[in-house]
Amino acid sequence: MDTQKIRGETPQNHDEAFLQMSWAAEAADRATRDYRSVFNAYTHKFHQPKPPIGELAAMQGAITQSFAKRYTPKTVEAIEALLSAEPNLDAIRTGIRALGFEDLRGISDALDRAMNAAESERGFHPWLPAADKARAASRAFEDVGNDEL
Repeated sequence: MDTQKIRGETPQNHDEAFLQMSWAAEAADRATRDYRSVFNAYTHKFHQPKPPIGELAAMQGAITQSFAKRYTPKTVEAIEALLSAEPNLDAIRTGIRALGFEDLRGISDALDRAMNAAESERGFHPWLPAADKARAASRAFEDVGNDEL
């Protein structure tokens, strides 16, 4: 974020800077929730041996009974896709929104092959992580300008 807009000795209109800070904070919060969801789903459904769920829940300020509610079936599908010999990129995209297409490179050979195949398809467009989508929305808002709002 460009903080030059909110510095100086004379009064200024800070609305745009505050909107950008708000969008950045929301994107960071979404990414944090998304990564926590992945961690929780993986530890609860896939990791062997299973870690003590009560301890993991307590570290997050949650109770054991609500731990499974801290991730979604889409997150489980995304992890299954990541671990699969034939990864489903759509499941990963919808289940782990904080990750962009390029963030997936190097996780596994199977995933790299799926990504290369997707890139070779006509009309394929790699997706951005949620934080980059928020920044793009902020830039689009800036491009529209206050006169058109």
